[in-house]
Amino acid sequence: MAWGETHLERWLDGLVARIVRHPLPILLAATVIVGTAVAGMARLTVETDFTRNFRPSSPTVASYDMVESRLGGAGIWDVLVPAPDPIDAASLARLGRLETRLRQEVRLPGMSPETGAGASGAPGLTKVMSVGDVIAAVSPVPLEDLAGSQLGNWVVSRAVALLEQQFPQLGRALVGRDPADGSTWFRVMLRARERQPASAKRALIADVRRIVAEEYPAAQGPGGEVTGFFVLLAQLIDRMLADQWFTFAIAAVGIFLLLSVAFASPILGAVALVPNALPIFFVLGLLGWFGEPVNMGTAMIAAVSMGLSVDSSIHYITAFRRRLRTGGDITAALETAHRTAGRAMIFSTLALVVGFLSLTTSGFMPTVSFGWLSCLTLLGGLAGNLVVLPVLLALLSRSGAGGLCGPGDAATTRVPSA
Repeated sequence: MAWGETHLERWLDGLVARIVRHPLPILLAATVIVGTAVAGMARLTVETDFTRNFRPSSPTVASYDMVESRLGGAGIWDVLVPAPDPIDAASLARLGRLETRLRQEVRLPGMSPETGAGASGAPGLTKVMSVGDVIAAVSPVPLEDLAGSQLGNWVVSRAVALLEQQFPQLGRALVGRDPADGSTWFRVMLRARERQPASAKRALIADVRRIVAEEYPAAQGPGGEVTGFFVLLAQLIDRMLADQWFTFAIAAVGIFLLLSVAFASPILGAVALVPNALPIFFVLGLLGWFGEPVNMGTAMIAAVSMGLSVDSSIHYITAFRRRLRTGGDITAALETAHRTAGRAMIFSTLALVVGFLSLTTSGFMPTVSFGWLSCLTLLGGLAGNLVVLPVLLALLSRSGAGGLCGPGDAATTRVPSA
């Protein structure tokens, strides 16, 4: 026997003895531990700061630092509002009112008691720019004074035509036409700080959407749209997190159905899911308690980990039932499963952990998070399959339910009393 295997077998046999003698206390202790950790899921937050996707020493973070500190922030986003064709002075004056409200009313959350003009909080937008600013810079008369006059409309139309002729790229960036229906749209370019909590970004986006909806109500025609990279990143992880739970539910249902058919027992199918699902909730709960935000790597953990660790449950239950078919009691079946499938589970899980640890050397932090959390959930799944799964099997044996031996098989289900 190889070095250490004797100690490993003794440890596994001792574990089985404790499980058989005290299944309910062990199950209760596991439930309390997991339940306490799962309560932390209510504290989970999402990571929307793009710079957190890279190591602090990376050139990408250094470049973003320069943009954040010197150029007004790296958060780029846009507001698109409908414009008449041809563009007139009244539409530019209306656009100017929107920009004024965006500059004055959008404030960093938590810094002023209320949002609005004259609020004492720091501005949430560091830059607001549109075609109206370009034309106002060269117009000798304020755009508000030109609104409603034929002269004003002529001045504006000539200024827009000159902009598109002399600076075509800038013109197309500030005034766009929808190829689907040919409609004209103003683009208001916004800039904000990228390094903000997700809650602050959501508050800024909500403020901008509120102002745009008030200035360009959808009931009076095409409404305005708030879009851009800043908005996308603020919503991306939320959507990935929601998709994670959706895919996790699909994976759990699919695995349950397949295991129920394979074991000819829906109860065993459900039992096999428990020790593989608990580590996922446990790890995500710990993230909430420690205040670690969920990033793109974290959001992929649930479904992936379930598929990796359920393999161990299948081998364990198969070894357990095979021993029962030979006429052994539950204690002997658990000992055999631990010595055969249990030992193999330990070595295969450690091999997977070493493989996933290699991901932690990446410079892309979601990959690092995925590697660390995969290792933790794999180790948690191993603990679940070595402790929780045999406890559930022992309890099932006492109740006489679950189809432990399969159809047509008989087994001795003698279990020492707790």
